[in-house]
Amino acid sequence: MPLQPNYLNSVNHYENFPVGSLLLPRKIRSKIIPFYNFARTADDIADSNFLNSEKKIMLLNMFEDEITQSANCRKAKDSMEVQVKLISKKLVTVLEDFQINPHSVCELLNAFRLDSQFRPFCTWSELLKYCSYSANPVGRFLLAIVGLDTKVSFDKKVELIRLSDKICTGLQLINFAQDIKEDAENNRCYVPKCGWPKPLKEANLTNICTLTQENKNRLVQELLKEGEQNLLAGMDLPKKVRKSNLQHAIRFSLEIALIIECGKNIVKQIKQNPSSVWSRAPVLEIKKLPIFLYNAILNI
Repeated sequence: MPLQPNYLNSVNHYENFPVGSLLLPRKIRSKIIPFYNFARTADDIADSNFLNSEKKIMLLNMFEDEITQSANCRKAKDSMEVQVKLISKKLVTVLEDFQINPHSVCELLNAFRLDSQFRPFCTWSELLKYCSYSANPVGRFLLAIVGLDTKVSFDKKVELIRLSDKICTGLQLINFAQDIKEDAENNRCYVPKCGWPKPLKEANLTNICTLTQENKNRLVQELLKEGEQNLLAGMDLPKKVRKSNLQHAIRFSLEIALIIECGKNIVKQIKQNPSSVWSRAPVLEIKKLPIFLYNAILNI
């Protein structure tokens, strides 16, 4: 069955976190779209109910072969494989234009492979390692597009990457908290086993939705706490970007600061009522966008 990815201005289904918004120049946005299409399609493959694990892994491996222009590339045999090739070709053009290492974006595929054959994480370290694949390459790609490898010194580059990784990991964990009901219905729980309440450990990850509300909320709060800590640990990134030699530094720093404000808003909503995510995922309070923008300006 052909995939029908939803090409929104987000990656990894972070609809509440508007990466690639109108704050960035059109030329930059046009270069980001092929990366988004790659990430969203690979995510759709990993989460598809119409593909078995073997087919999922094959398609994800095909993505990597095409993007890295491996000797293992082969002809497409069906419409899904044709789609993978077309999306990869457009992304390769961007990577070549900006001299970005193709293996860096393919790190996302490590996370999607894990999702294709999901197994609960045992420790927070394992979950954070997963986030280093599933989220951090997004921030690194955006930094590369605005000149990370050519416009800043090595020491500043390391610092920018460190802060970007914190923000991306934070957003990923917050995303897990807001979408916990959907994941639970698919028998997934991104809270590591070490943070599971006793009934969940005894049930071995079955019937998550039948846990008491107190235990369900505890799972939400575990993810939210770790997510917020990481997000706030990256708060200095907008200022450092604004003061850097990166292209479009002011607009890019404002974009990052706005994303942080959006993340903080979702955290605030869930904190006020952790039970709410078990009925529906929170939605960004668009009416507060002027406030988010004002706070973002202050943060840069």
